[in-house]
This record gives sequence, C-alpha cells and structure tokens, in this order.
Amino acid sequence: MSIQQTIIIVKPDGMTKGLVGQILRSLQEHNLRVIDHARFQLEREWVENLYDQEKDEIYFTEVVEWVSSAPVLLLKIEGNKAVDLVKRRIIGRYPEGIRGQYSENWIKNVAHAPDSSESALRELQLAEPIFERRRMIDESRFSGKMVFALTGMSECGKSTVGKYLDSRGIARLKIVKIFEKVRDKLASDEELYTFLRQQEERDPYALWDAFIDELVAEMDRLNVNAVSIESLYGGGLGPYLKQKLGRHFCIVFLDVPLEIRLVRQMQRENLPDVESARKHLLPRDEIKEKSGISALKEIADEVVDNSGTLEELYQKIDQLVRKHLQ
Repeated sequence: MSIQQTIIIVKPDGMTKGLVGQILRSLQEHNLRVIDHARFQLEREWVENLYDQEKDEIYFTEVVEWVSSAPVLLLKIEGNKAVDLVKRRIIGRYPEGIRGQYSENWIKNVAHAPDSSESALRELQLAEPIFERRRMIDESRFSGKMVFALTGMSECGKSTVGKYLDSRGIARLKIVKIFEKVRDKLASDEELYTFLRQQEERDPYALWDAFIDELVAEMDRLNVNAVSIESLYGGGLGPYLKQKLGRHFCIVFLDVPLEIRLVRQMQRENLPDVESARKHLLPRDEIKEKSGISALKEIADEVVDNSGTLEELYQKIDQLVRKHLQ
C-alpha cells in the first residue's frame, strides 16, 4: 500500500458549474479523504508559482489570469496511490473524468491536480500557507466560543441534555432551524430537504459554510459563547464541523442500550408493552443508521453512557462541560 498526499484545485469554472460535490463523491468512491481544504481567491503571483514549469507555454498568461480571477477551492487529499487516482481517474480527461465531462478548453478545464509525486509535494508545500491561513481565520472567528453537537439513536436523551445545558446558560439550538435560515437566504421558495439535497450535490462545503455563518450569527444575536446543537445526523456535516471548528466543537454521542430505550419509549408514549415500543422505535433507528449515526460515534469527542438515572446523566454532562469550557 502506498499512502500519498496530493492536491486538487477546483478552478472558477468548476465552482460555477457546481462540481465540488461530484469531486468529493468521486474521492469517496476511490477511498480517498480530504484532510484539509481552503476556499480563497488566489493571488496572481501564487498561481504563477503553481504553473512555473509551464511559464514558456503560450497559454501561461491566460491560465494564470483565469485561475486568479475568482475564488477557488483547494483540497488536500490523502489515500492509497492518491496522486495517480486523482490525476488520471478523477480529474483526468478520460470520458468519466471531471475534465473529460466538463472542460471547455485548455484554460477553462474545471480543476487542476499534479501529475507526479514530485509535483504533488511541491504544490502541497506551496499551498500549506493557504491552509494555515484558513485555520488561523477559523480559530480567530471561534475564539472563546464552544459548540456541543448532540447525537445518538432514538430515545437516547438528546433533548434532555439540550434542555439541561440550556438551563446552565448554554443555549439550545436546533440544526434544522439553522438550515432553514440558510434556505431562506438562498432559495426561500424551496422545500427544505429538497434544497439541502440539491446544495449538497453541487457544493456541500458551501452549504456547510453557510450553516456556520448562521450559527455564528445566532450566537452573536443571543450574546452567548457556548451553545448546543441538536440533532446531529450522520453524513458529512459533523466531520466538516469537526475539521473546521477544531477544539471549539465537541460531538457528544449519547449511548443507551436498545432494551433501555424501548422501555423509555414505552413510558414516554404510554404504550401497553415493549413490543409496541419496538414498532415505534426501530423504524426511527433504521433511518438514523442509514444516515450514518454509527460513524458519528466513532469520531465523537465524548461518548456518554445514559443508561442510568437523570441525576447521573446531569453529573456526566457537568463534568463534560467543565472539561471543554475550562
């Protein structure tokens, strides 16, 4: 196995054509992962350095002007044989490659990737200050702030924890409400889940950045530095927030055995027996499993056993809060 790192630059035409989502899906299909990213408008001098080995080509000036003309997305990629997979199979000119499908010409060819291990190393070194700048901007933006993302299976206690945190001055926010604010700004006439699906297909990073913008705006509006958000479903949002917010973001997975959750469902809905509770709870569990809740448990910062009493749960949450807000 040859684990390599490489870079993709989604050019201005790739951005406007909404190809980010397609590129990210292709990376997943080839078992490659994004370990860093940055969305910036590149300076002309930086682009000249990127294409330095092609400076004698007749298209050099035109390609530099084009790539530096509008914001682009830089993706740092890691995985087995990443350099060749990205360049040949994902970005390549072959019919199934991004360039093969969407390029207009040699200049507007939607994305760039290095074609060798040596050029990948050089371009990653060139891009590192940009990634570092993005990290510094994010760190500055969230300085003094903390976000607790609550997740888990059905009847695990997310709402209970959210309400308790709210009583302790950590405002309780609903993820769906934040996404509604994003939708209202971008496409107010769209049904929410249709809007989210379409946006994730085109550019999930842009959608999740808009989510972060609204989250920060709501924290400022409430004049609070710590919030809980619920409920965090599976998929890319959780890992993205974890990468973007770093130590200012904590995934809290509330873990409860199925047998206890069934009893709680029965009591909550005043059901006659556990089998009736099973018919209510298991379909909801199935939806959560399909969304990737189990994967969130694997990357959670805190896994809280909520199989005991309410008082025991509150004690665990108090300890957790002190740990992350100190």
